[in-house]
Amino acid sequence: MIWLFILGPIIFVSGIAIYLEKKSGMTPPDLTEHAMKIDEADKNANMHKNSGGS
Repeated sequence: MIWLFILGPIIFVSGIAIYLEKKSGMTPPDLTEHAMKIDEADKNANMHKNSGGS
């Protein structure tokens, strides 16, 4: 019977979290767009590194 007092709030909060996640419709980020931004940042860093100045 004591396990109801322990697991009850955990199940209740988990249910609310799952409900709100599904209601908000959040999706994981687009990994291809993220990879393109990283590639562009690497190109810019290499361009500035090879610009000379010494």
